[in-house]
Amino acid sequence: MRFIDDEIAHITRVMAPSLSAGTTPAVFSFDYWYARLCALLDLAQITPSQFRTVDALMVQLESRQAATGAAVREALAA
Repeated sequence: MRFIDDEIAHITRVMAPSLSAGTTPAVFSFDYWYARLCALLDLAQITPSQFRTVDALMVQLESRQAATGAAVREALAA
């Protein structure tokens, strides 16, 4: 259980900054973070609380990806 908590804490700390560090492409891609989160969800011993936290991180990741896609589309249209 401690491993899962440590992974969740690490991803919570570094996911958003790595996506918005001002580099293009991002330091770590959306696909990278999505794979890390999916790997946690695939663990049989994940608790309901851990599941909710990982799910919230996935929602955050998907929202950020959608916002980035919209910004790219707007830039291309200009």
